[in-house]
Amino acid sequence: MNLDELKDKGYKIVTNWQECNKKSIFLFNSNNNSKFIYYKKLAIKKNCKFIICNIKFKKDIKQNLINYFFYKNQKDLQNIAKIFYNINNLKIIFVTGTNGKTSIAYGANKLFNINAIKSCYIGTLGFYINSKKIKKLNNTTPSYFELLNLLQIANDNYVKYTFMEVSSIGYSSGRIGNLMYNYAILTNLESDHLDYHKNIKNYHLAKVNLIKNHKLKNSILFLQDDKLKNKFKIFKSKLFTQGKFLSNHKISVTQKKNDKFQISTNNFLFNISSFNNFMAKNIITILMIYHNITKQFPLKISDSLFPPGRSEIIFNKKNRVIMIDYAHSKDAYENLLKELPLNKNIIIVYGCGGDRDKTKRPQIAKVISKYTNLQIITDDNPRSEDPAMIRKTLIEHSFNPIEVPNRRKAIKIGINYIKKNEGILIIAGKGHEDTQTYKDKNYIFNDRVISSNYAKNL
Repeated sequence: MNLDELKDKGYKIVTNWQECNKKSIFLFNSNNNSKFIYYKKLAIKKNCKFIICNIKFKKDIKQNLINYFFYKNQKDLQNIAKIFYNINNLKIIFVTGTNGKTSIAYGANKLFNINAIKSCYIGTLGFYINSKKIKKLNNTTPSYFELLNLLQIANDNYVKYTFMEVSSIGYSSGRIGNLMYNYAILTNLESDHLDYHKNIKNYHLAKVNLIKNHKLKNSILFLQDDKLKNKFKIFKSKLFTQGKFLSNHKISVTQKKNDKFQISTNNFLFNISSFNNFMAKNIITILMIYHNITKQFPLKISDSLFPPGRSEIIFNKKNRVIMIDYAHSKDAYENLLKELPLNKNIIIVYGCGGDRDKTKRPQIAKVISKYTNLQIITDDNPRSEDPAMIRKTLIEHSFNPIEVPNRRKAIKIGINYIKKNEGILIIAGKGHEDTQTYKDKNYIFNDRVISSNYAKNL
């Protein structure tokens, strides 16, 4: 039986052995022999009878009840994809950049939903169809065939627009295959992922090549940062910048209170709750995308556009504020902190993740010290690194630090501090995450849940 016949009989490709069943074709897209042997056995235990793998494994395979199909290269995989997937009805929107990918992709999906336009979101927070979470994802940008499976589900549910976060690592490691976009959004180009890309030039080049190499003939590019337009002259009239959008539609952004912004045009007035000017900027980008695609401004907008764990205010009473954020780069912390009111105590609980770019840790500590009165330095996700050494680096470059290794205790100390002194407490670095990783173990841990419980005493 060939792959076309299996498709006609209702077989589906899966890339995770846990999703295998008797109607699955397990696709193993790696050259690692020991992993192939291991995951092949797990797939077979799930009653999977068909496996697609690299031709290099062919000589070691003993023919039995399992049927194998082999690929040689990326072109073979793309030909397999053509058999099983039909996503032509989808309009694909890539969202990339150093900061703001999740806020814009998630928020745009949410804005389309609340205005009765069917869309989906794929990214850091998982896979959503409209506003319903369908699946948790292991990577911001999943593997190529996992992406295709998600897009096919969206297509089968009559989704029209797909907002997809695309990371530089996801692109550089081939996870988006030959997917092409109808629209792309570039938020900004700062510094990140240097542990993978080695230097900032390679990192920026990955972002630029992603945009240039995956565009369709009439693809549209949105830029949040007007300064980047010289890098994308090939788009000509298909390039839209936030600055031009603001000017053309006479849009103004006014901070009414420390925690309130008002966005106004000639005919519309939108109010959002945030301390963070960068979040207001993201809302403008989302409005730009919505207006360009639908040719009108939305009838509805709400604070639900903000994703969980992104400048999320979980307490705001009696001159005491608690905010959760996912910042984990120098620029993200700058955007988070620089607009906070100068007349307030600013306290932060944070750490840095292990097994990531070590050079950014001193930079992060210095930026945080510039804008905060007290730095409570704790563990983030140390992974395989010694957490004490990560904390030591941050302390050495901090202005007024205290070290509290236990993150739960650090949050409690931060909340007790603002209880006595008032001010703004920021709990940063993990955002929406619900686990904390030490070595190879994950422990249940959610900044929002823990801080909400302690905040009851404020």
